[in-house]
Amino acid sequence: MEYLVYAVLITALIAVVLVAIFLWMQEHRNALRISEEKNEIEGEERRMFGFLQGLGEKLQDDNSPSNLHRYIVDGVVDVIDADAGILYLLDGESGQLVPVCQTLNLAPVIPVPPEIAAIESAEDAESQYRSFLRLSALKPGEYLVGQALESESTLYEEDMIDNADYADHGAHYQDGISFLAVSLVYGHKRVGVLAMTRKATKGFSPNDREVFSSIAEQSSFALGSAIIHAEAAEKRRMERELTQASEIQRVLLPRSAPALADYDLAAEYHAARIVSGDYYDYIPVDEDRYGIAIGDVCGKGIAASLIMAMCRSNLRSRAHENLSPASVLHAVNQSIFPDIKEDMFVSFLYLILEKGSNEITVARAGHEPPILYSRASKSIQLIEPTGMAAGIDGGPVFKRSVKDHRFTMDQGDILLLYTDGLIEATDRNGDEFGMKRLNETVEKYSSESSETLIRSIVEEVKQFSVGMSQTDDITLIAIEKR
Repeated sequence: MEYLVYAVLITALIAVVLVAIFLWMQEHRNALRISEEKNEIEGEERRMFGFLQGLGEKLQDDNSPSNLHRYIVDGVVDVIDADAGILYLLDGESGQLVPVCQTLNLAPVIPVPPEIAAIESAEDAESQYRSFLRLSALKPGEYLVGQALESESTLYEEDMIDNADYADHGAHYQDGISFLAVSLVYGHKRVGVLAMTRKATKGFSPNDREVFSSIAEQSSFALGSAIIHAEAAEKRRMERELTQASEIQRVLLPRSAPALADYDLAAEYHAARIVSGDYYDYIPVDEDRYGIAIGDVCGKGIAASLIMAMCRSNLRSRAHENLSPASVLHAVNQSIFPDIKEDMFVSFLYLILEKGSNEITVARAGHEPPILYSRASKSIQLIEPTGMAAGIDGGPVFKRSVKDHRFTMDQGDILLLYTDGLIEATDRNGDEFGMKRLNETVEKYSSESSETLIRSIVEEVKQFSVGMSQTDDITLIAIEKR
């Protein structure tokens, strides 16, 4: 009986020791696990701080978007120990997510097309799928990436194959893959999406997701700053190019009026923007004749200036020794018609002055009718020959409508050519300067020289539209018969 008691006591002691050993081992394992988790978190945090420091240096030292994209994708993959990653940016014009950078390891964030899934060679299929990823833009809300764009928080999918979008074609690439993505926002404006993938056996821990959200926020700031910097640089480049274009365009305009025995000429040109669609020119036709041209492209900016440069070249090449203004405009129209856009046209007025003659020949292609002030009768009339604008019809109709018209100017008479930007200038109430005010201004300054008349008209328009920005180009030419 005594031996039995001892045996029970020994057995109980052994059990207690085994339980103690088990509990100690369990506690030790928990301590090791906690230590490993702590080390992992600390390592993740060190990598995060290193990434953020490098991100700041990247912004200061390297403004290349492609290098910044690569740094962000590879850096975030390293910080959270993801297998692969991909960065999408939101295109401002199309509104779609465009892939701009992906890791060397494949990030299978969109379904595999059936034709790629059917490729037998795994290497060829992966190569084709990588190219498909690189070239595929996504709509907001499309697949997990598009859903992440619209989500206000980090989007996590434990296994992508469980998502209906990937069930049919994702078995080879998405099965057993965890997905983590977040919308990148800068200044309340969505910039893009950063997505990470990892084998689902490990997945992304809550701490991984928290760290990912933090570094994604900093990445958003970096990307937003880089975009603003790039846009500012592009704007400066465009402004330089526009300034150069403006300088070239001004070279194409006359530097001064020709000294003619029978006529006194003056002109003013004011572009609404850096470059203009208005044009005027003085063209020697022969020893006794001079051509005066004025034109206006429907539109403003670069496109209008290019069309006008083309018109100038065509008109000058056809004006020499051609005594018919209509014939010159016919040739110009025929030349530009095949190349001009359907929604654009050019109004033209071209006339020829002849030495020793008071007769003027003019052709008008949809342009504002010139004003003729008669010194003898102190009256104003409009010279209104028919004619449609250039660039609308390729030949027959234009030729029938644009014809030569002749009229006379006596000594002291003034002919004013202008573009519609002059009479369409508006005041604070939205009223236009108009023909009536223009006629009154011509009469008011009719006793002045051509140059003074032109400057006075421009000043009247400025006073009328004070406080309003110029919305259209303004060009004037005054011709006084000596």
